[in-house]
Amino acid sequence: MGRQEESGNWGRDGKKAAGKSIDKHQGLAIWNAVLNDARQITSADDYNKWIKDLRFVAEVNNSVLIAARDQLTFDRISGNHRPMLKRVWRKTDPKGRSLEIACWKDIPLETRELAGDLWSAEQETRLAAQQAIDTEAAAPSSSDLSMTFDTLIVGDTNKRAVRLAEQFVEGHMLRAEISFIYGRQGTGKTHILRAVEAAIAAMDDGRRVTYMTAEEFMTAYVDGARIGDTRDLKAHLRDNDLLLIDDLQWIAGKKKTDEAFFANIRSLTKSGGRVLLTADEAPGDLKGFSQRMRGELLGAATAEVGMPDQEMRREIVRLHAAMIRKAQPNFELSEDMIDRIVSSVRGPGRELCGVLHSLQAETGFGDVDPDMDMVVTVLRRQQGEYQAPTLDNIKRAAMRVFDISKVEIESAKKARQVCHPRQIAMYLCREMTEKSLPQIARAFAKKDHTTVLHAWRKISSAMQSDADMVRDVERVREMVYEIQSEGNG
Repeated sequence: MGRQEESGNWGRDGKKAAGKSIDKHQGLAIWNAVLNDARQITSADDYNKWIKDLRFVAEVNNSVLIAARDQLTFDRISGNHRPMLKRVWRKTDPKGRSLEIACWKDIPLETRELAGDLWSAEQETRLAAQQAIDTEAAAPSSSDLSMTFDTLIVGDTNKRAVRLAEQFVEGHMLRAEISFIYGRQGTGKTHILRAVEAAIAAMDDGRRVTYMTAEEFMTAYVDGARIGDTRDLKAHLRDNDLLLIDDLQWIAGKKKTDEAFFANIRSLTKSGGRVLLTADEAPGDLKGFSQRMRGELLGAATAEVGMPDQEMRREIVRLHAAMIRKAQPNFELSEDMIDRIVSSVRGPGRELCGVLHSLQAETGFGDVDPDMDMVVTVLRRQQGEYQAPTLDNIKRAAMRVFDISKVEIESAKKARQVCHPRQIAMYLCREMTEKSLPQIARAFAKKDHTTVLHAWRKISSAMQSDADMVRDVERVREMVYEIQSEGNG
């Protein structure tokens, strides 16, 4: 549900204002129980900055209205926390009412007058007292899906970006005032930023950290500029030791927002703060930024996040399957099922998680055990019918990656620059197709299928300990998919 839709439920037409029944005592008690669960589920920093400041307003026609103090808070709650809050509310409210969240300024005046000043000193005192009571009785819980370093799979394609992020957690003062992590959507950039935020919050060493998407910055700036007052935004951004800004590309081409962003990060860095940014493209490839902002980005310490390799993909599947298994003990995946998922999904880690979430639904959330037929069904829905590559396309992929000719890859040459890509191609022919060893041998102009078997065994063994071999195999595998996408299969 987007911002307009959510606010519209309590819009200025006042249609939902009729039949108000405000029971502040009961509402406060239930809402505080929700807050206590939310405190356990989210990071301390997220809870204190965004969730803690939400207020119970009213009950209207079997719906309970919660208010965010300002537009920035509402946008953050809507984007990141609303589903969790609604889920916890359903579990907590004995009357089974629905939960609605709106920005305070968008709630009809009549409702606001009846509710009174929800952020007054008296209300703050009552809230704190009730929370203290509820906290003592609350049972601890945790978020399996929290974005922390513990749930971040690290490998060759993201280790430099993760190491850069860890410098901030460890408190090293980098010479670069701005650092920059880039990579295509879904490769874990947000996970890295939120992991930094969570790790520093857990250390509780007094450092001030704020995470914000560039889109949220733009919304807050436009809202403030519209009323001629951006002081709240400036204070929120500049009073930090570390500012984490996600998806910078959202403000490209927006001159006034660009200028405001530049002014805020320049003010922060001048006072000794640091900025960690993410975007879908490298600094030199980003378009639509002012010359001053572009200069800041080109001067940043930069690290790339690439697509996860095969082993990282397997670890991502194993990790997220284990998370699901905590709530659904029979969610057991065999190695064959994991391999089928990993070999079929070529997109980023987010798409692997999507398969698992769909597979969980396919099992009826625990009604039956997952099996290979379910995996195939889910993959077909997400990826379409699987088309195994041709032997010729695998050969062509190896030829492109290693810059050798068809004559060379089919020759009997023993030189490594020819033998190495040939053996990788033979290995992938066996891994990615259902062709027999003799059929593969004939594709390489070999009479004896034992040549293929030898190549498969050699590459399989080397991949257990040789990182360079893993990278070479993955380069060829990715090229196979690229050739398929070109329509050459």
